[in-house]
Amino acid sequence: MIEHLPDRLDLYAMAEAGREVRGRIKLASLTRVLPLLESDAGELDVVLSLGKDEGGTHTLTGSVSGSLLLQCQRCLESMDYPLQTTFRLGLVFSQDAAGDLPDSYEPLLVSREPAVIAEVVTEEVLLALPIVPLHEDRADCRELKTDYAASAGVERENPFAVLAQLKQK
Repeated sequence: MIEHLPDRLDLYAMAEAGREVRGRIKLASLTRVLPLLESDAGELDVVLSLGKDEGGTHTLTGSVSGSLLLQCQRCLESMDYPLQTTFRLGLVFSQDAAGDLPDSYEPLLVSREPAVIAEVVTEEVLLALPIVPLHEDRADCRELKTDYAASAGVERENPFAVLAQLKQK
């Protein structure tokens, strides 16, 4: 087991050797996730287990956990989002090989070059984020202004009045 999370890793070779890598990755290094966050401060805990299953498929299983600061779409205030995701990926070299993977694995297209760990983690974080982040309890949202009153005494013209005149002709 490697207790340090390297920047790049030859996933196929590590799966062949049956290794586990764990460490922390800075949120600031997840560039595609940054536009969705309120703050890039902090780190995520990452565990990657590489190996081969009984069918000979090279696999990458792992987890990513931590806390993200998102914007609640109800009240537009910052909210803590506890991230806890696990994944099971099958390492493949082509799209054709991805179709041959067992259903229990999602394909991860790899090349002979070392993979950038931040990109792998980014994909899993993006998949784990909610489509619309909201506070779990509506009471956590700041009070919204619901008392909207139209200007008193101002009479608005009916937009369908023109149609009524045409109908009379």
